[in-house]
Amino acid sequence: MKILPPVTRPPTTPFSRSHDPAPPRSQRGYHAFRPCLRWEFGFTCALCMLHEADLVEYGIRPTGLTTVEHIVPQSEDAGQSSTYANCLYACRWCNRARSTKPLHDDNGNVLLNPTTSAWADHFEVRDDKLAPKTGSGKYTEVAYSINDPFRVQRRAARRKDIERCRTLVLEAPAEIEELSRVLESLVMSNKLEDAEAIRRLARRLNEQVALARQALERYQGVPVDADTACRCRPEPTMPPQIADQLIDL
Repeated sequence: MKILPPVTRPPTTPFSRSHDPAPPRSQRGYHAFRPCLRWEFGFTCALCMLHEADLVEYGIRPTGLTTVEHIVPQSEDAGQSSTYANCLYACRWCNRARSTKPLHDDNGNVLLNPTTSAWADHFEVRDDKLAPKTGSGKYTEVAYSINDPFRVQRRAARRKDIERCRTLVLEAPAEIEELSRVLESLVMSNKLEDAEAIRRLARRLNEQVALARQALERYQGVPVDADTACRCRPEPTMPPQIADQLIDL
């Protein structure tokens, strides 16, 4: 199983448009793009870089916590509302924060598009924030409220959870092995009361490892409710911008 890293690094290359679903028939048919968008952006908000697992455990489909963001707002050009190239996968917080903010600010900065701009050129991770490095990065950060308290807290929660649980999973086996050696020595010395205490300690440690593994499972890179196919691909795959950051559990 592959899980998310403690911190998702801003991609060094733009997300590529590897999906090409057929246009929907209705004006608001862009919702049908969701399976393609989920895979194309690695189940990650293309703007604030929160993964679905940061928002809810074990599948997000019925929650309404993610949505389709339009690069060119529907209010500005309704004709592009169902154009796939105009759609991004986003959390509802980014979508609501941006609302109808324009593609340029008064200083000439642009609202960045993750399919044409590499986020690493404009942002760096600092204290659980996506800190802007450029004027356009700053405009994008403000427009989408990328570093509002909720999203900073969710990034921090994932980082702490994964670091703590993964450390336990990786280090506990050696400790359990050492406890087993001590237990064997106590049994051979007929120190049964001490042996029972060590046995209980080992049991509790095994239980803690099991709980840590269970906690890490919520951070699967591909959620359990992921579509096995989308509108244009029978076997969709994760984008390298996210897949290359996943770690083995």
